[in-house]
Amino acid sequence: MAKKRTLNEIRQEKNYGYTAPSKTIDKEIVDSSNDIEAIKSMIIDKLTQDLHDIFFEHVCEEMSNHAAFQSQTYLTEEGYELFEDEWFEFYHEHHGDIMGRLTQNITN
Repeated sequence: MAKKRTLNEIRQEKNYGYTAPSKTIDKEIVDSSNDIEAIKSMIIDKLTQDLHDIFFEHVCEEMSNHAAFQSQTYLTEEGYELFEDEWFEFYHEHHGDIMGRLTQNITN
């Protein structure tokens, strides 16, 4: 009688869950390790952009929770029109600093 394998043992087999590539990516058939590296690079690029967008939005949301980063703390509507460029520069300088520090914290 053959030994009954556990699901974990089956999962560890070299070909568990493997199906030969049949889909095309960017009109090329996936059939070599170079293609795998290209796919991994595409995934990394996409997720990097997605995470950057998520971080960007979350930083904006968090900044909006603090009066120090709300234009109405400093400017009236008339003042905003006069100092719009300066406010834009102030806000984005600090936004960029937060994004930079966040990125450093994640990679460290």
